[in-house]
Amino acid sequence: MPQFDMMLITAAEAGQAERLKSEPGKAALSGAGDLTYRCGACKARLLNTVSHDQICGIVVECGKCGKLNAVPHDHHHHH
Repeated sequence: MPQFDMMLITAAEAGQAERLKSEPGKAALSGAGDLTYRCGACKARLLNTVSHDQICGIVVECGKCGKLNAVPHDHHHHH
């Protein structure tokens, strides 16, 4: 199951995006997909077994280090 590091962004870059916050030691979102994403700063798991359509355009605040993360742009597959 592939794991990817998320892209660190600023609050300004996050803008009005839907924002999730993880709790330390827990993913902010889990699903039935095959993608797992980690915080770009501290490598905490933020999105666990999600699919692309679940995570399009969301921002995750890491509950461990407080950084804002976005899904890297090259992982957006539009079908």
